[in-house]
Amino acid sequence: MIKVKIFFVGYLKNKYLTEAIELNYIKPVRIHKILRDAKISLADIFIIKIGASIVKQDYLLTKSSELKLVPIIGGG
Repeated sequence: MIKVKIFFVGYLKNKYLTEAIELNYIKPVRIHKILRDAKISLADIFIIKIGASIVKQDYLLTKSSELKLVPIIGGG
């Protein structure tokens, strides 16, 4: 069983009304599938981190992990 815990940074906590989401998978899964299953829009995400590593949405998770989602930061 692969356990995935998704943590939100910044305004994403308010947008998704939680600090974390937990999902379970039976086999390896790609990040884009996890985000789709959690109903998280890719348009909101600038950086996806696993530990200290930055990964892309096609990264394959093969073991239980914690994802940290960092939003797009705008301003001017």
